Amino acid sequence: MFLKFVCILIIATSFVTSEKRIDYKKMMETIERPKFSITPKEADDFIAGANDILSGINFKNLFLQAFIAGGFDRWDSNLQDNTTTNANAPSTPGTDLTSPMSTRASFTTEKTNSTIQKTTVSQTTVNTQTTNQPLVVSELCRNQINATGEAISRRELWALAMVDAFGKPQSNILGSLGSPIMWIGDYDECMSIQANTERDKKKYTFKGQFCVASSNVNNIAVLNLGVCVPNSCSKTDVMILLKTTVLPTVYSVSCPEHDRPLDTRATIVLVVCSIFIAFLVIGTCYDVIVIQWPSWSKDEDDSNASEIDENTHLINGQAHNTPGLLGKLILSFSVYTNITKILSTTQGAGSLTAINGIRFITMTWVILGHTMIFALQFGVVDNTSRWLPDHLNRISFGPIYNAFPAVDTFFALSGLLLTYLMMKELKTNNGKLNWPMFYFHRFWRLTPPYMLILMVYVSLFPYIGEGPGWPRDGPEVNYCEHSWHRNFLYVNNLFVNGYDMCMAWSWYLANDMQFYVISPLILLPLFHYHLVGVGILLAFLVGSTIACGVLSAHDDLPASIFDGGNSQNFFNEYVKPWNRITPYLIGMYAGYLLYKTDCKVRINRFVNIFAWLAFTAVACTVLYGLHKDVTGDRLSTDVAALYTATHRMVWGACVCWVIFACATGNGGIINTILSWKGFVPLSRLTYCAYLVHPIVIYYYLARRQRLIHLSDTEVTYEFLGHVVLSYAVAFVASLAFESPMMGLEKALLKRKERKR
Repeated sequence: MFLKFVCILIIATSFVTSEKRIDYKKMMETIERPKFSITPKEADDFIAGANDILSGINFKNLFLQAFIAGGFDRWDSNLQDNTTTNANAPSTPGTDLTSPMSTRASFTTEKTNSTIQKTTVSQTTVNTQTTNQPLVVSELCRNQINATGEAISRRELWALAMVDAFGKPQSNILGSLGSPIMWIGDYDECMSIQANTERDKKKYTFKGQFCVASSNVNNIAVLNLGVCVPNSCSKTDVMILLKTTVLPTVYSVSCPEHDRPLDTRATIVLVVCSIFIAFLVIGTCYDVIVIQWPSWSKDEDDSNASEIDENTHLINGQAHNTPGLLGKLILSFSVYTNITKILSTTQGAGSLTAINGIRFITMTWVILGHTMIFALQFGVVDNTSRWLPDHLNRISFGPIYNAFPAVDTFFALSGLLLTYLMMKELKTNNGKLNWPMFYFHRFWRLTPPYMLILMVYVSLFPYIGEGPGWPRDGPEVNYCEHSWHRNFLYVNNLFVNGYDMCMAWSWYLANDMQFYVISPLILLPLFHYHLVGVGILLAFLVGSTIACGVLSAHDDLPASIFDGGNSQNFFNEYVKPWNRITPYLIGMYAGYLLYKTDCKVRINRFVNIFAWLAFTAVACTVLYGLHKDVTGDRLSTDVAALYTATHRMVWGACVCWVIFACATGNGGIINTILSWKGFVPLSRLTYCAYLVHPIVIYYYLARRQRLIHLSDTEVTYEFLGHVVLSYAVAFVASLAFESPMMGLEKALLKRKERKR
């Protein structure tokens, strides 16, 4: 019945293996040596009708006839006869009126329209697969479609736009193998339609409604087709029409909602956001009017300034009355003060300045990796099977497809800073710490912005965009109703099915918090009894390495998700703390060494050069060592397990060397670059940037109405755009959620300390 419609699919699906998961190795072999599984006769038939199909003309007529033909059985029979006639007809560009190059192509449907406008869509039914009860197209939908057909024959612009908005076959279908075939159409054109027509002396007024139909082709390929119908047609109506006309294998239809009303969840979140905005306005006004304005209106000489103590509020070098507790709480929300703090490039004495540059560069690396991974996962790329194998063959592509060590950099930084600062704190307090505050500070530092961003993201994301691929309920499963508490308790990485995790990228925060919780088991022995502390640290290190290797070998996990191996359990093991703690442990001991040496180590020049070369070579081995693995020569199970068990620890050691060398004056130009003051404010925004950058990328991909054709230029522009927008959103999130919470903690804790 729809031979021409699926002709291209016959060719496309011949390239796809019967396996449901994407096998990139086989895909590359297919690309290099394509084999057509069609006969010469089928090829001739395809060539004869190719111009019609690819230009979209016959595709348009197909739906037009389907929607306004009187009898579907008769229409199907006529279509088969016409298809056979067209396939046997000569294909001469000079005489083919439906050729894309023909100036008369737009008039080829005139005769067809004049005939079929006399008939109407009949009472169309289709049986459900489960109950075998007939489903009927609603009367209003049927009448409006018939009215649309008659309007098309009269060449009314809105009706032509409705047909024009349908998805149509496009080029480079072979390049999109491994992803669903996407014939999206034009969402905006469909949604802008305002129909006001008449049929049988009855007026109809309706709008365009865009739907996406998914069809399973031979249980191998999936076709997602955009259709434009009157807004009176339900999803069931659209499915019946498609099943009984041109797409009998359709199994689902989704119609994105336009201007949907806010639910209770979104309303509550908007109220909470409004309260935060009110606090920001009040805090800023109080700061500017009460605190800042007096200093701006005075012009006193610095020599006349009175002596100030550490609790005096200092602004522009002048002393003012210290605000009370209420004033400090209000000032915590001051946008003026918080912007000044975020953008300040000053650092305290003894700061490890190179960490700022490492943080920012690593964050951009994470965004780069997610730019590529998310685009491929969303299925919005039209040249996956050509672009990906080509770039996997590039050695320079290693840091992108193997961007996973970027997170290990953060683990190493976290362990190093924790140990370095806690050792100094223990020394100051004679080996004692306020352990309740040790945990509370960390929880308060991370959780409020984390939970507030999760709340806003989950509740409001469904309402901030629209489009053919826009998720109706947002990217998260059931609005995280059954999993958000795991995020709050930082245990979301411990559950079996990691793919159901709320804010899947938050697995890093859970690991980091878990490492922080158990860190005193190493910190205290390391401070009081060095050898005992080293022994405990090594026990954790060796245990984690062995566990990671054994689990990897047992599950036959691949070294990379791009090598075509068994990646089913890859993410579940990837997020577990016993597989991720090794760089954190390496960072802890590096922090201890910096504390013991007081960042003063003189290294022989030649030894220093050799160390830099050695660690650079090791780091490059981690990044580029999987090149053969992802290009066809896959590592054995044992070798892949060895790489999985050791590469994170090795990478953490390389990162710690950079910090150690720079902090001790052996970093040279590397330290100069990483310690650039411009990295200081960017480093402060890294936490919020990590929280919001996937949301920015999700929005961009879900809002798209055209497929992405990946290229070096395209990826570069998307990456830079994601970096800039992620940090812009992070800046707002930090001002609204992170900075005020830090200010509240400081004000309240100082109040308690004075009471003591």
